[in-house]
Amino acid sequence: MTSNHNNSNLHNELAFLVHCCKTDLQDVEIGFIHSYLENPHSNIQHTLALANAHGVVPLVYKTLQNHHVSHFMYDDTLSALKQHYLTIAHKNMLMSAELIKISNLLSQNSIEALAFKGPALSQMAYGDITLRQFGDLDILIKKSDISSMIDLLIAHGYTPQIELGSTMKASFIDTLTVIGFYKNTTQTLIEVHWDLLSKNYAITWDDNALWAQKKECVINHTNIPVLTPQEQILYLCVHGSKHLFERLEWICDIDRSARAYPDMDWTALLQTAEKCGIKRMFCLGLALCEQFFELTLPETIQDEIQKDKTIPKLMQKIIEINFSDSTKEGKTYGYFLLMWQMRENLSDKLRFTWYAFFAPQFDDYIFIKLPKYLGFLYPLVRPYRLLSKYFKG
Repeated sequence: MTSNHNNSNLHNELAFLVHCCKTDLQDVEIGFIHSYLENPHSNIQHTLALANAHGVVPLVYKTLQNHHVSHFMYDDTLSALKQHYLTIAHKNMLMSAELIKISNLLSQNSIEALAFKGPALSQMAYGDITLRQFGDLDILIKKSDISSMIDLLIAHGYTPQIELGSTMKASFIDTLTVIGFYKNTTQTLIEVHWDLLSKNYAITWDDNALWAQKKECVINHTNIPVLTPQEQILYLCVHGSKHLFERLEWICDIDRSARAYPDMDWTALLQTAEKCGIKRMFCLGLALCEQFFELTLPETIQDEIQKDKTIPKLMQKIIEINFSDSTKEGKTYGYFLLMWQMRENLSDKLRFTWYAFFAPQFDDYIFIKLPKYLGFLYPLVRPYRLLSKYFKG
């Protein structure tokens, strides 16, 4: 196997967080948690700040609460952890209520929508909307509905991140895949997507299958349309890959999703991933779950990981960058090269290269607002901005 479940190269803070995120802790792992908290050299305050940076505060708190470490909770720092967890839980409940309102609003206006990440993922993978940190609501709609969606949200008190006048709206919708909205009264950020991924990553999802196979999850006694578990786990593997899995939360999301739906058709998932050109990303996400959380993978997935000699190299680099003391390079180090290596097909590598330099991004529309008849020039704005950024002066 690619993974040997050996996390000894993780520094103690990360090892502590990894243990706290596991679903089935062994006695030796519980012992490690206790000894770490008792160690006078452990910087607990910094560790909890790291837990927040990795998006796993609720899981850390619940683990400490459930595994007989209540006597530690009298410590001021860990009492602050409890308060942080309660703040997250309260925010998650408010945002879940907002998601329900938006879902009802869209249904009343005949706009199909699928919730993903946020409360939907929390409920589907963790079984509890308070066990996962999230900062916004992600909603997928059809491209044909985006103009109506923008008008509807503005009419109900949401402010778009960018004002789209008639001169640039069509170009923006055609070239980008997401727009953000903020509602001041509820302090809620919504990201409305009309494609699961930015065009910069050169990944084409099967939209017909996406909408034909949608399902629902129940949040606060309300049925919310969501991605299927299969589409969700594929998306999570790609999403984590494009961020180089820099947050432990993104590995945990995949692990919990796989455990929540053990009867998934893994062979069909591999076929879908191969069709979309994301098989390596899919296998990489699952291999990291095996490495960190001892996720038992079906033989079909194990065989694919074994055959792909690039996956161990990617795992090693991701762990070095994000989870060990050996390097402190950060996400920017070799990012383009790593993303290139994550694609198994040469055609996808070349498309990714092209889109990386020429596909317009949100910041390009902020940088300059071109009139409608000049919208075709936006692909030239990005290389100009890149040249200005890296070769100025």
